[in-house]
Amino acid sequence: MEKRKLLIFAILLALLTSFISFSQFLSPSQEEVGETEKDFSSDRALNFLKEVAKEPHPIGSSANKKVRDYIVKHFQDLDIPVEIQSKPVKEIRDEEYAKEIGAKNVENIIAKIQGTSSDDNAILLTAHYDSEIETPGASDDGYGVVTIMEAARALKQLPAPKNTIYFVLTDGEEQGLLGASALQDRADILDEVRVMLNFEARGNTGVPIMFETSSNDLKLAQFYKETVPYPVAYSFASEMYKKMPNDTDFTELKITKKLGYNFANMGGLEAYHAAIDRVENSDEETIRHFGDYALPLVKRFMMMDEKEFQALEDSKGNAIYFPIMKKVLVVYSEKLVIPLMVVLLILTVAIFFFSFNKQVTQIKGLIFSLIASFGSLVSIFIFYFLLIRLLTIVFNVGIDEDGIVMFGTYDSLILTLLVILAIMLSFFLAKWVSKKSRTLNFAISTQVLWIVLAVISSLTFKGISYAFTIPAIISLLLILPIIVKAKWAKGMYHYVVVAGWTVSSILLLGPIMYIIFIAKTISIAPLITVVTALITFSIVGIVNWLTENAYYSTGFHKGSKDYLN
Repeated sequence: MEKRKLLIFAILLALLTSFISFSQFLSPSQEEVGETEKDFSSDRALNFLKEVAKEPHPIGSSANKKVRDYIVKHFQDLDIPVEIQSKPVKEIRDEEYAKEIGAKNVENIIAKIQGTSSDDNAILLTAHYDSEIETPGASDDGYGVVTIMEAARALKQLPAPKNTIYFVLTDGEEQGLLGASALQDRADILDEVRVMLNFEARGNTGVPIMFETSSNDLKLAQFYKETVPYPVAYSFASEMYKKMPNDTDFTELKITKKLGYNFANMGGLEAYHAAIDRVENSDEETIRHFGDYALPLVKRFMMMDEKEFQALEDSKGNAIYFPIMKKVLVVYSEKLVIPLMVVLLILTVAIFFFSFNKQVTQIKGLIFSLIASFGSLVSIFIFYFLLIRLLTIVFNVGIDEDGIVMFGTYDSLILTLLVILAIMLSFFLAKWVSKKSRTLNFAISTQVLWIVLAVISSLTFKGISYAFTIPAIISLLLILPIIVKAKWAKGMYHYVVVAGWTVSSILLLGPIMYIIFIAKTISIAPLITVVTALITFSIVGIVNWLTENAYYSTGFHKGSKDYLN
């Protein structure tokens, strides 16, 4: 009966935690952003998008020139000085390349709100206004373009800024970052700039994520957390992106060593560089969230003085950051990663010392449980890998060179069913391993797997280490009193143990798995289900051990062999 209560408690808590954690993926409403002339209006931005993304407009095309003229007129109507920076494509790449793309010149749009200060503390907002050949590019990068257009309109309603604001809409990004490369000729602008904000898209839905920064980003991340009302950012995404071959205009501009943020949404990958990337398929909430990044950041940067910029530039070290719910972003120094790992290892030694000293753990049983648990996870991975391949055949879906697999509108449903199946499989596998190796041995072995992942990530991939280290530390701290048989560690305390593990593991790992799914599609299901199984193993192991420990501690079975195991 106690076991059933704990399991039901864990399930309900898991659902509640998921609901709270995934609230971070909700964009602010227009009421939350504000509805005055000085606020960012997603409705107005969407009207801009209807002109910007009316048709495909790649570099060199007549449609591209229409978009250029529309954006220029927008700034002129706002009484914001604007110019066109033109540079021959053959001077950026080679003449053969220029012939291949069919464009002679790259034409960047540069607008400027002059600051009242003579200090070189300018802010640079960038996005690219060209599209791929076969798509209107409503999201890529229409979202970025209209975010800047609407932000400029709102900023123009305010008193003159202390620091100059540059709005640069680059050309030819899709053909090789041509506009951003050409912009490097404008030393008169870049020498003034202290911070850059770039807006991109890799799909047509979903919340924008701050996925890249300039180096030594500890204070930058803290600044972002303090300034943006609805921040979504992951240090693991930033670290992962730096190791990938992908590029944006920010790639070209960050060689200037300026402070900077790179933003992009990733939902709706099926629209990325596709003909369906049209205005009618756009997501107004995503645009609004972009505006909720751009306007607050610019408002703060445009009034900062030299010392404040210098403090950001003098920042040493990188940050670990992640949201735990809507409006709540956790930021701490990467320098804490190794100390946290050391704390975890000390707790691990303590757990093993007391568990073996009090004869509640067997070496053979623990080793068997570790091997069986790891083998089960590998089996689950192989099973789902083959299942995804089978589904591609059933649905007649291809796998591209990047391993992307999309089933259209069925993706989320398929993933949900696969995760539910993984939980069921994990439950029965955990029950089998636990029975064969004894309950506590299995419970400890699942913790060992987390500890190993925590140590590996802390040493090799610090940006994601928190997702393994923090739950492992919480779990070991909570089970230690039970291992040492503290008299008070019973009854309701068992619910505290289950809650500590369930909440921390799902709160931190759940969103990561979702982000990876959005970025890599259903092809990443084998990894997601393995992580699901790992969480399930730990919950089942702890619940079984707690209920068995409570059963034996009643005194009726102290003479049995199982009591010591």
